[in-house]
Amino acid sequence: MTPEEFRKGLARLDWKQSDFAMEAGVTPVSVSNWLTGAAPLPVWAQRHLQLLLTLHDLTATLLEPPTKKARLARREAALPVDKNP
Repeated sequence: MTPEEFRKGLARLDWKQSDFAMEAGVTPVSVSNWLTGAAPLPVWAQRHLQLLLTLHDLTATLLEPPTKKARLARREAALPVDKNP
């Protein structure tokens, strides 16, 4: 993962560098150094961000707001199936 990919991942989460630093237990300066190339981006930080992005995507799918379309789909799924057409 490049520093730019890491930056885009943070943007997808709508997180600042300081948010990731707090979550990961590192200093904001460390995150800044990774993103500027002053220090190598640790593999553990890349994996941590990937996990956060996966969780973000899952919760976005699982916790969709109950729209009219979603309510109708749930109702249709709950209707008994007519076996004699």
